[in-house]
Amino acid sequence: MGCDYYIQKYLEIQHSKGISYYVFDVIRGYYLETECEDYDSDEDYNDCYYNSKKYKLFYENMIKMCLTPRKPIVIYDNNLFTREKFEVKYLPIVKEIINKKYNNKYPRYKDTGTLTNMEQIIKITKKEDRYKR
Repeated sequence: MGCDYYIQKYLEIQHSKGISYYVFDVIRGYYLETECEDYDSDEDYNDCYYNSKKYKLFYENMIKMCLTPRKPIVIYDNNLFTREKFEVKYLPIVKEIINKKYNNKYPRYKDTGTLTNMEQIIKITKKEDRYKR
């Protein structure tokens, strides 16, 4: 069965020569299972929970919740990582970009400049997009 939506997480690296991106692999998302999963085809469809206003409101809220991206997280600012765990996790990724070992295979995010050293970095923010399939 296919997924219901996709989550695309990426690092947006603002530096003195522009913006560079590091895009993580796409994550597949699935809507929550509901009471309707137990629908019995022998029941009268008009009495089904699928047709109730309660279900429609629940479903709309669930989709809104699932497709709302998390708030961006600043992981590097003022020449420092904001947390030690961010430095351990993301410094190797930034070095990949600096050493040109990373190739952005997702054209949705295009670099506007070339990052060549850590001193050029102004801010790194982790962001995400969510979209229906």
